[in-house]
Amino acid sequence: MTKIILCCALVAPAMYSTTVAAAWDIGGGAEMYSWVEITSAAGETRKPKELGFRKAFSFNWEQDDVRDVMLGYRGKVYLGTVNYDTYIQMNGSPNDGDPVSTTTQYLGMTHEGQMTYRSSFGSYRLDYVGAAGWDWWKRTIGYSQVEDYSILFVRGGIAFDQPARGSGWHGGGGLKYPFFTREDSHLDAQGFNSNPILTPGKDISFYAEISYRISKQLDVVGYYDSWRFSKSNVVISSNSSGSFHIWQPESSMDAIGLKAMFSF
Repeated sequence: MTKIILCCALVAPAMYSTTVAAAWDIGGGAEMYSWVEITSAAGETRKPKELGFRKAFSFNWEQDDVRDVMLGYRGKVYLGTVNYDTYIQMNGSPNDGDPVSTTTQYLGMTHEGQMTYRSSFGSYRLDYVGAAGWDWWKRTIGYSQVEDYSILFVRGGIAFDQPARGSGWHGGGGLKYPFFTREDSHLDAQGFNSNPILTPGKDISFYAEISYRISKQLDVVGYYDSWRFSKSNVVISSNSSGSFHIWQPESSMDAIGLKAMFSF
C-alpha cells in the first residue's frame, strides 16, 4: 500500500497537459495533528483525543496563465505516530470507562483536482477556487486495531497572490464538505463474525493557508486543515462474548502545519 500511495502522489499530476504555462511545487514539513471524539461512558461525556506531530509531503501543479479559467492538482502524503488518550469500551462491563493511553499510527494521502477562475483585487491576483478530491488514511490504534477511512469531498474558497509570482505574502481559505464517507474498521480481524462498514456523518469544515514567498523558487507556508464528522450509522456485530452495537462517534480533526515549498 505504501508503494501505491507514493506512486499515486508522483504520477497523478501527469494527467494534466503541460503544453500551457504551469507552476510545479514540491516540498514538505510537519503538522500538529489533533483528532477528538465525543462520546459517553458510565453516564459521562468523554472526549478521547489524539495529539502529536505528523510528517507531510506536498505535490502541487497549476496552470499559471492570464486566462480566466485554469486547472490544477494538489497532492499530499502524510504519516506519523501520535498519542491517543482514550478509555476502555466494554459495553457495561466493570472496566467500562477506565482511562487508557496508547498510540495511533497514520499513513494517508490526499489527491485533488481543482478549477480556478482568476480575477484581480488591487495589486493582487484574486482566484476563486473550486475543487473535488479524495482523502484516504489508515489509522492503526496500538498494534492491532486498524481503521481505513475513505473520504470524497468538495471544497471552495478564494486565494490571493502577488502577480507574476512576486515575493511577499499570499494565501487563502474556504470551506470543505465530505459528500462520501466510508470507514472500514476490520472488525473480522478483531474476532467479530462480520465486518459491517461505518459511514461517518457529513459536516462542513474549514481550511486556510498563509504563505510568504521568499523568491520565485521558495515559499514558506503555514496552513490549517480540518474535518468534521457527526455520529455514524450504528451497526451490529458479534463475537464470542455476544452481540455489540458499534458506531463511530462524532469526531473532529484539526491540523496546523508549516512547510517549505520549492517551485520550478
